[in-house]
Amino acid sequence: MSSPAPFNSDYTATNFVGFSISVDIVSSDQTLGANWQSLSLGSVNLAAQDLKAGGYNRSRFQMVGSLDYGNVTLTRPWTANQSGWIAQWFSAAEQLGPSTVSITVNYLDVQGSMQQATYNFRNAYPVSWTQPDFVAVPSAETPPRITETLTFSHSGFAESGSLAPGIDSAESVQPFKLVVLPGGVSGVASALSAITSWTPGGDAAAYMSSTALSAESAANAAAANSTLGNFPAITFWVPPSSVSISKSADWRINNSPSAEGSGPVNWLGTQPMHIEFDFTLDGASVDQGQGGASEGESVLPDVERLLALCEVDAVLALAGIGTAPLVVLLWGNFVSPVSYVEDVSTEFVRFNNVGEPTRATGHIKITQYPTSLEAQNPTSGGDVGRQQLEVFDGDQLAHLAFRAYHKPSHWRDIADANGICDPLRVRPGSTLIVPDKAALPRRGESGRPTSKSGIATNNGKTR
Repeated sequence: MSSPAPFNSDYTATNFVGFSISVDIVSSDQTLGANWQSLSLGSVNLAAQDLKAGGYNRSRFQMVGSLDYGNVTLTRPWTANQSGWIAQWFSAAEQLGPSTVSITVNYLDVQGSMQQATYNFRNAYPVSWTQPDFVAVPSAETPPRITETLTFSHSGFAESGSLAPGIDSAESVQPFKLVVLPGGVSGVASALSAITSWTPGGDAAAYMSSTALSAESAANAAAANSTLGNFPAITFWVPPSSVSISKSADWRINNSPSAEGSGPVNWLGTQPMHIEFDFTLDGASVDQGQGGASEGESVLPDVERLLALCEVDAVLALAGIGTAPLVVLLWGNFVSPVSYVEDVSTEFVRFNNVGEPTRATGHIKITQYPTSLEAQNPTSGGDVGRQQLEVFDGDQLAHLAFRAYHKPSHWRDIADANGICDPLRVRPGSTLIVPDKAALPRRGESGRPTSKSGIATNNGKTR
C-alpha cells in the first residue's frame, strides 16, 4: 500500500471522480449496468462487551467478540434497460452461492492525476434491491429524480489494494465433526480414551503443572486427529455458536453434632461429562460456496444417521453384544471424550421443490462413555489391577479403591494388602500396593466378604 500524500487544504472530498463495480458471477454485464453514483462501504465493528466490575469506578473492562462487516450500499439514477442485471445477480447467487465483488474508486491526487483504489469483497451476497418509484407528472414540470439502491453483504476483504496488509486475510475454518466409532465396541472406546479424555482418572498431580498439561493436551489432540480422521463422521457445515460442558461429583455428608459447619464428607465418585450444542445441517451446497443446484441435497440421510446413534446395531444385538454407537466430537484441537449420544432433537426448516428437507436445525447431547481406567491383558483381555497407587493429600482408602476398582467398598482389601489398621490415617505421598482385581473377594453392602450364595462370612467361614 502506498504512503498517503501530504496534507493539502485544496485536496477535498470533491476530488472523488466516480467508481466502477464488477460482480464475477454475472457473466452478461459484471458492472450491473454501470452509472452508479453513490457508494457506502458500511462499517467494520469489533464487537466488545462491557463488563461491570464491582468497586472499579474509573476502569473499563471489555470482552472482545466477533469481527462484523457492515453491508455495502450502491445508489444510481434509474436508467431504462439496466436494472435487469441486478435481478440476474440475485438469481445467480441463489443458484451458485457467494461471489467476489470488486469496486474500484477513481479519484484525483494532489497533482490532479487520476488514481484508483480497489476494494475486493469476499463471499458477497445481494441482500436487498430498492427498486425505483415512478410518478407520472405533467410534461411542463421537472420530473423528480428517480433512483434505485442495491445492498450486498460480505465476509471481509480479499486482496484489496486500498487496505493495509493483514485486514484482507481470509479465515481458515476447521470442520466441526461428530466422529462415529466403528461398531460401538467398548474395546475401541478403551483404546481411544487415553488420547481423548479430558480427565486423566484421578491423576491430580498432572494438574499441578499447566505447562505439562498443555503439552499433553496438544499431543493428545494431534494423535486424536490422526486416529479419528479415518472413521466415518457427520460434518456440520457451520460450527455451533456455543458448546455446553458439564460434569459433577457425588459427595455424601455425614451429619455430626460435634463438627464445625457440617459433618465429614465422603467422596462417592464422579458423574460422566455431558456435552451439548445446537447444530445446523444444510444440503444446499450454495451456502458453502461450492456451487451446485439451489435446491441442494436432502439432509434427511444425515438426520437419520444422527437418530441412529441412539439405536443398537441389529446384527450386534442378535449376537448379544449390541450397544449404541460411540462418538467423539472433533473440532480442530477440541476433542471430546469417547461418548454416547443421549438425546437428539431436530427441526426441518427448508425444503426443495420435491418436498425433500434441505436444511435442519437441532440440538444434541452426548455423555462420556465410562471406559475402564485399568490396563488390559493383551493375551486374555481380562482386567489387571494396578500394582500401586500414590496417596494424595486428603485421600482416604475409599478414594484409592474407587480409582482402582470403581468401588469404594474395596478399601478393606487395600488396607489388608498394606497392613493398615486405621484406614483414616494414610500418609500423603506414600505408595500403596493394590491387589489384583480378579483376586478380590465379593463384598456385600456391609463391606464384609460374601460367599457365592451371598451369605456374609467371617474369616472365610460361613456364619
